[in-house]
Amino acid sequence: MLFKFLFKKKKKIQKQSEQKLSMNKWMNLTKEERLEIDLNQKNEIMRKKKALLKSIREEYIKLKKKI
Repeated sequence: MLFKFLFKKKKKIQKQSEQKLSMNKWMNLTKEERLEIDLNQKNEIMRKKKALLKSIREEYIKLKKKI
């Protein structure tokens, strides 16, 4: 139990330090680079959402046909 607690605490601290480093890297980028990265991330998220919606619609159609 103690080891589990210490291990989780260590992971949490590492994650926080990684977030600080990524924030510093982000602030060191130029405005154009930040916009480009942001645009790429938004496009990736939209592709994932569209794929999820497509699979949900397909499952809904399958369920509707069974009834």
